[in-house]
Amino acid sequence: MSVTAPAAVTSEDHTMGERLADYVLPKVPVDLLAASAGRAWVYPNRSLSFLLGGEKRRGKRFNWRRPYFAVADRVLHCVVPPGRDYTHHYTQLLRSACAFIGLGADVTTESPASGQGLEFVDHWLPDDLPAHDLAVLGYVDPLFHDHTTGWTHRPGFGWRTARIGSATALLLGCEFSFWGDLAGDLVTALVARGHTTNVVYVGKLGGLQPDMVPNTLIVTGTITRIEDHTLTWDSSLDLTHAPPTLRTGTRHVTVPSVMDETRAWFRDHRDDFDIVDPEIGHMARAAATAGVSFDYLHIVTDNLNGTYEHGLYAERSAPVATRRRRCLRDIEAILHRSLT
Repeated sequence: MSVTAPAAVTSEDHTMGERLADYVLPKVPVDLLAASAGRAWVYPNRSLSFLLGGEKRRGKRFNWRRPYFAVADRVLHCVVPPGRDYTHHYTQLLRSACAFIGLGADVTTESPASGQGLEFVDHWLPDDLPAHDLAVLGYVDPLFHDHTTGWTHRPGFGWRTARIGSATALLLGCEFSFWGDLAGDLVTALVARGHTTNVVYVGKLGGLQPDMVPNTLIVTGTITRIEDHTLTWDSSLDLTHAPPTLRTGTRHVTVPSVMDETRAWFRDHRDDFDIVDPEIGHMARAAATAGVSFDYLHIVTDNLNGTYEHGLYAERSAPVATRRRRCLRDIEAILHRSLT
């Protein structure tokens, strides 16, 4: 199904304000977009073949493959993994990029077919992936260096095993980002294969409350709002003797894209929610459907109030890296206590 995209999100509309361009423009090929005069087509990878090109490795072990861009017949083709939220996100990126470089945007979106995302993820999950007491997804590369085996790599994924006391944790990294609903498909595939009965997602998200200083705070909770439904679950984490960086009981809301975090959206949601990201709701729902436990431990990396210097547009600076390392050490301590 193909649809015409909504209007572009501009700096005046978005909670990032003037820094929105710093977030958007590095994510799209501006030269190819200009060559196509703003005409673009966003659609899911139609086969199970892995994404071609789109590399943004920069020394990263995971989360470095990006959607593939190419111009054909004066139209910029943007080929993304088969997730609804993926197609929406890149549609919004392209429309905003057109606005920033002074082009009229003519962007068409083709959503993936039902079940296409799960088929894609299941295809690329390695056949020899082991089963463990806990599967840790997301920001796994920095965790448990003193307790793990070496990395095993297959196209699309890599993993290692951490032994903590009598328990084992599967640290599963992904070469492509599992945006939005595709994250739920990953949980569904892992559980269906019998790889784990416990899932923890370690990631980053946005804070809606003014006291949430980016890269100094870890959040967790057991409630989310997704697609106009409220979902709650029980935590399996041991949060006794929690570090001062941890804030529990946070109220989460799931949105398809960071681009949806506009000033108007923020005004409508800041009184009811504390944090926002595109994945937690989908993963929690998939875990609940499969009858397994789910938790998240996320670093607040940007504040939608716009009162702090660092955000998603400046993630590689030394102060950000230093603060995140402390948060990751605290996340590791929480997981260690929960496993033992």
